[in-house]
Amino acid sequence: MQAAVAVCESEDYRYGLTRLLEPPLRSFASPRHPHSLRTKLGLVGWVCLGWLPQAFGCWGQPSCPRDMVMLEAGTFTLGTDHPRPYEQEVYERLLPAFCMDRYEYPNVEGSLPTVLVSWQESVALCEAQGKRLCSSDEWERACRGTSAQRWSYGTECDSEACNTPWEIFQEPPPPYAKSGSHSRCRNAEGVMDLNGNVSEWVQDVWKGPRADFDARDFSSDTTFRTVRGGTMWNHTFYGQDCLSAHGHPETVRHIDDGLRCCMGVE
Repeated sequence: MQAAVAVCESEDYRYGLTRLLEPPLRSFASPRHPHSLRTKLGLVGWVCLGWLPQAFGCWGQPSCPRDMVMLEAGTFTLGTDHPRPYEQEVYERLLPAFCMDRYEYPNVEGSLPTVLVSWQESVALCEAQGKRLCSSDEWERACRGTSAQRWSYGTECDSEACNTPWEIFQEPPPPYAKSGSHSRCRNAEGVMDLNGNVSEWVQDVWKGPRADFDARDFSSDTTFRTVRGGTMWNHTFYGQDCLSAHGHPETVRHIDDGLRCCMGVE
């Protein structure tokens, strides 16, 4: 599907559609009004070569908004054969195609990610844009790609690829990175900053172990939600790779937790 959308935006596609439309349009042109053909070609060209492919995809193919990336459907291997604490056992999941924000919220290249936002507030921010929080499975599929790799950028850890410079006992302020500023911190489809920078709230209820500070401050019946991805900390108890996950109460805000939105394909 992603390839079909790319075809819509290619010069060959635009040239071919222009050649297809030109003969019938020429029949409407008057020899006494040479500018009429230009006008009609310009108007139809703008609609057919610009707006229509973006609104409907290429001849009806599903597509995503320009600020999102399409992740193709398939059956994907998630989890791991040898889970550490806070990781899941290996399993397979069939996922439909979906759209994911290219950058962490507010999904604008060059902007700092939004932090100090609760799970409940994150849900509202995505819904205000006609989107939703990603599921945990969607997040991991995006991070690991189609080959179940450990890092969004490859199979081996590269400490310089993503924003992970902060020592565990270093004093604030946190060293947030602007979205897209680490050009190698991307998956094969072009989603940025899935490793490092800030962790991201997802839809799922968290059923794993609770951090000591959360277990101490909240009752056992408090609803915890899942947060995916490592942060700018270079060492965390929940890891820094695509398996990284932990949970917090859905009402709390942390300096290293943000969000990213998803939606179904259109």
